Amino acid sequence: MDNFKTPGWGVQQAINLKNRDNKFFKTTFFLAIAFIFFSAALNVYFRNNLNTIEEGQAELEIRLAHLESQNLLKEEKIQQYNTLVNNLNLLLSTVYFGRAESENGQDKQNFTAFSMQYKDRYYLITAGHCIEFEDRVYTDFMFKPNYSQIWIKPRLIAYSNDHANNRDFAVFYSGRVRKGLIVDQDDREPKYVLGAYGRRENLLKEFDGNFVQGESGSPILSKNSKLVGITIKSNTEYTPIEVVTDAIDKIDWE
Repeated sequence: MDNFKTPGWGVQQAINLKNRDNKFFKTTFFLAIAFIFFSAALNVYFRNNLNTIEEGQAELEIRLAHLESQNLLKEEKIQQYNTLVNNLNLLLSTVYFGRAESENGQDKQNFTAFSMQYKDRYYLITAGHCIEFEDRVYTDFMFKPNYSQIWIKPRLIAYSNDHANNRDFAVFYSGRVRKGLIVDQDDREPKYVLGAYGRRENLLKEFDGNFVQGESGSPILSKNSKLVGITIKSNTEYTPIEVVTDAIDKIDWE
């Protein structure tokens, strides 16, 4: 009697088994869906983090390149200053203090000038408006170099006072001038300006366009400490030295 089963027992067992399979399938299905979503979210997370790492690495590389560039610029700057310091006395010895007086003798003019070596001669160079300015013309020019009290009276051989068009220069010649600045044939970018003791101006400063009265006629140098121009205005405009050398090339020495 104990082993006797009712007629409906097998059907109920089948139903129970089916329900259990359905629950297992649903559970497995939801777990699979959850796993897919979790995997996708994890993939996005790691991908975003990877992108962030790559962006950070790229930014770091840019910063390192910038620092390396800054270091190279600093090293170049230091080298330029070393060149200037090592040659400062020689450079300053090419700068002159000049003076003249007007034709009527009622007005005097003080200015800066410098010596220049060009081809096989040496010249004294200053701004053209130191020779003629507005309605005043100056004569009886005298020059003396830094480190010296000996005055020389060179001969004016060429000048232009076209101040507006930056063709403002004067060229003097004297056999007593035996050294001078060398024209930079490769680098024409202005970097430094030299001054004269007699003007009580800065003896050496960076070219920044901030000039005062009395600095007209000062030589403008490249980073190589070679000549590129003449100071003529209180801004960054100046007379390029090639304007002067072109004028010298036209001089008939015979």
